[in-house]
Amino acid sequence: MGGEYIIVKQNQYMRIFRKAGATDRAHAKPVGDLGIRENRIFRGLVNQGVIVDAGGGAYYIDLGEAEDFVSRRRKKAFFMFVIILFVLLVLFLFNGKLFK
Repeated sequence: MGGEYIIVKQNQYMRIFRKAGATDRAHAKPVGDLGIRENRIFRGLVNQGVIVDAGGGAYYIDLGEAEDFVSRRRKKAFFMFVIILFVLLVLFLFNGKLFK
């Protein structure tokens, strides 16, 4: 399973909870009613605190934590982008001289 698929599913799950209005304990919904399976991606969001177990099989999304989660994910992607650019720059500057 690729990283892109995981991000798409995470976004989909967060969107489903928002659309269903399951944004606090009082409005928590069973995942089965939302058409979501409790798979590894879902459990990852629960472990991160993005989706909160309200008990009795019902869950809701913590909107503040979801925003922080997406922000951390973007920062990580940007950091990886900078590292890749740096490596490409080093390879370009040395023009393969290190590998001959």
